[in-house]
Amino acid sequence: MILKILVFLVFISLLFYIVTYPYNFKLNRKLKRVLNFPQVEKIEDTRAKSFEYSNRELLDAFDLEERHLESKYTTEKMRILILKPKKIVENPLCLVLFHGIRDKAEDWIYKAKLRENYLSLKKGGRIQDIVFILPDSGYNGESWYTNFYEDKNHQYEEFFSKDLTGFIEKEYPNSKKGIGGFSMGGYGALKIGLKNLESYDVIASFSGAISLIRMSINRRVMRIFRYLYVPRFLFNDVNKAHFVKVFSPWGYKILKNDPYSIIKVTDPKRYIGKKFYLSVGSEDKKPYLMFQQWLDVVGRAKKYNLDFKGKIYENEYHTWEYISKDIYNFLIFFTDETKKRK
Repeated sequence: MILKILVFLVFISLLFYIVTYPYNFKLNRKLKRVLNFPQVEKIEDTRAKSFEYSNRELLDAFDLEERHLESKYTTEKMRILILKPKKIVENPLCLVLFHGIRDKAEDWIYKAKLRENYLSLKKGGRIQDIVFILPDSGYNGESWYTNFYEDKNHQYEEFFSKDLTGFIEKEYPNSKKGIGGFSMGGYGALKIGLKNLESYDVIASFSGAISLIRMSINRRVMRIFRYLYVPRFLFNDVNKAHFVKVFSPWGYKILKNDPYSIIKVTDPKRYIGKKFYLSVGSEDKKPYLMFQQWLDVVGRAKKYNLDFKGKIYENEYHTWEYISKDIYNFLIFFTDETKKRK
């Protein structure tokens, strides 16, 4: 009898999934609506900027420090890089940047061209002094910046929310602070930012996995399984075992770690004075549906009156090359918005 019930539930869920699948006509309709939001901007000129800095110039302009932080929340020492301009004011802005899955902290420097973007903007007088905090995610780049399900040795959200935040507060107590990330890092930055709104002035996701419901299974099917065990075959084949290891196979536990869901349950008063930046490439649709996730979260941000800026980059995919273009615009945004906040 139990087996028959389970088979029936699976059949109904699959049928519901097919009926509610986000076909292109639905996607285009949703995009058209979102592009009408005053907070959303479509970037059509996505040509890479030309930087002419030599390796020597880059080395002479910055100090790069490596730290290893011990934590009661993980069994590994957590590695962070601190990229600091050599010429800097007393209270610089402080920006935490999370990398994507199986990436590393250095990718912000060499793939996102963080130094080149910073120097170009600084030379033009467009940004203030910024110290960059670039942590490794832990767990060989696969921590998801999350407390692993039923695993007290891998409580990464606790580390980033408490230990790393405490470290930054101690080192830069009077600095305005921001947090952002790419892909898995965009997920981590938005989730940790939403859960720790008192710690950050600006919160950003660049092509982030910011709607776990959408990434793992159809979000409407997830509503059916909200309080039930979610069969593994409903998750994408790639990394599905690790996804379940981190988040658990239970729908309600996944929702507790889902930025799209967290936005809804957070007290709106806590959003006052906080600024959000959400960007994505227009072609970042498969295999993880980042574009679709962006549409979901931007719509929800609008509904719940978050103070946000949304950017969609025409013909851009899920690459560090795209991030090297977007970070230029975000550094301007970060400086401008922190200037407004006393």
